[in-house]
Amino acid sequence: MNAQKRRMREQEHKRQIEKLWQEKLSVYQAQREQEWEERRQKDAEEDEQRQIVAAKKEQLLKQHAHILSDFNPKAAS
Repeated sequence: MNAQKRRMREQEHKRQIEKLWQEKLSVYQAQREQEWEERRQKDAEEDEQRQIVAAKKEQLLKQHAHILSDFNPKAAS
């Protein structure tokens, strides 16, 4: 009877360990997913910022092209 009780306790202990391991794994996966989502969001924001800067740069170049043309070498025109 004692051996059977011991085996039952061991099995229960193994189930508890497995349950804790699964919980830790799910928490870890949720954290990783959150980190990836934050990274994707940051990359999207940086890409949007680069596009805004490029558009503003293009606008300024067009706006001030007559000034800049004086500095271009004649062969480049």
